[in-house]
Amino acid sequence: MSLGIQKFNSKQNVFERTPRLHRTEIEVDEKKKRSLLELRYKRDKEVLPQDKIKAFSAAAVGTLIPMLISSKAQKKSIFKMKYRFTEMASMAFGANVFAVTASSIGKDYEEKKKKVNEGIFQILNSVLPMSFVDGSLKLCSKFKKTNNAPAKIAASVSGVLAGTQLGIRLSNKITDPKNLIPDRKYTAKDSLANLDDAVSILVLGKVPFADKIHIEKALPFIYGYSGYRSGTSN
Repeated sequence: MSLGIQKFNSKQNVFERTPRLHRTEIEVDEKKKRSLLELRYKRDKEVLPQDKIKAFSAAAVGTLIPMLISSKAQKKSIFKMKYRFTEMASMAFGANVFAVTASSIGKDYEEKKKKVNEGIFQILNSVLPMSFVDGSLKLCSKFKKTNNAPAKIAASVSGVLAGTQLGIRLSNKITDPKNLIPDRKYTAKDSLANLDDAVSILVLGKVPFADKIHIEKALPFIYGYSGYRSGTSN
């Protein structure tokens, strides 16, 4: 007489079949919460209010100092100073360096590393497109056929696209030379932070209506936001 044994049903016993699904409710909730935070903030954890204030303040100071130096060199107030490539690049650099430095105090190594990596990404994606725009405009000015608004705008847009792509690839190469983690992608928030490229085209290209609406006055806020993002990265 044989003993009948019910066959193992793999579909019904999925938890027995898949060890990694053995999680407590707390672990599941934590993973879900962490995933939502990563989707919403592109961060591992929510930023504390005091860290936001620290990043914001440091980014503001890092933006203001280059402005004061440039205004003194130009012998003009910060409200009337001219924005050229040097001024814009120094503001982008200052905002990110100050924000990352101040926000890294008291943080562990991994969080400091993430802030530095984000700072590199933000700086390169501000300075490289801008430098390409500046170079394109200067090149256009040297030739009679290209020394006009349509040619300059076309060259500038191409410069922004090329500079942005180079910035993304170069920053990922610098921060992860062995390609061990997924590359930092260009997001919608990055395009908002990089409005300086569009402003750069108008300012460096000396587009007439740009002077009338004083669009260059938005640059300190754009670079400040860029630094704030680096400082709050975790």
